[in-house]
Amino acid sequence: MGAIPKTQPTQQTVWVAKWEHKHGGDISIHATEDGARKQLAAWARETLDVWCSDPKDDWDKEHAALDDAALIEAWPEITGETESLYVEDHLLYSADAWGE
Repeated sequence: MGAIPKTQPTQQTVWVAKWEHKHGGDISIHATEDGARKQLAAWARETLDVWCSDPKDDWDKEHAALDDAALIEAWPEITGETESLYVEDHLLYSADAWGE
């Protein structure tokens, strides 16, 4: 178990957007959960054409039309359970939280 800071007043929550895929993973750190979720949606939309490449296919059209939250939730299904998108919250401490 890691060390625990001596004081709590200098902490804040940061939100980590994570994209796990066959090449490893990507992360992006945000001040808000909404910002992290927007990053997940951006990653998904940037690569959606890799998974849904036929504009005439109903399955592809259906996924392309999803709103951001639904797209993130459907991402494992879209990628054949090979990728995941999720957000984690973490506490960020300044150096003075550790005291002397």
